[in-house]
Amino acid sequence: MRLALYHSTIACLSALLLVAQACKKPGNAVSGGGKGGHSVIYVTPEHHGLFVDSCTIYVKYGTNDAPASGLYDDSARCVLNDTTPVAAFTGLTAGQYYLFGNGYHSGYGPPQVRGGIPCTIPKDYDTMAVYLPAYTY
Repeated sequence: MRLALYHSTIACLSALLLVAQACKKPGNAVSGGGKGGHSVIYVTPEHHGLFVDSCTIYVKYGTNDAPASGLYDDSARCVLNDTTPVAAFTGLTAGQYYLFGNGYHSGYGPPQVRGGIPCTIPKDYDTMAVYLPAYTY
């Protein structure tokens, strides 16, 4: 009798744990992201596989989506590193970021390009290189 009671108690607790775990919404929690850490994101904008001549990169902390308000937390102009345009965001914590670029690509008409991409810095990364795809508009 005791054994049956023990097994039914374990089964009930297991079912409660499964229900509690199933109620969590995976992927909806925004984690970290922002200033105050030691991580760096290097962003290189591309359009049709070629580097964008000039571009400003904007970053929104703590999200993988573009801000509805259009307001970003920080920005940086791309500067040439050898022959590659790069914008650097330093002093970041591990977490989620949304990167948006707005620039000029002289080889195409119309030359105005823009694009965005989410980025996540895991805890064990200090430096991350991101290629930002840009499209004409």
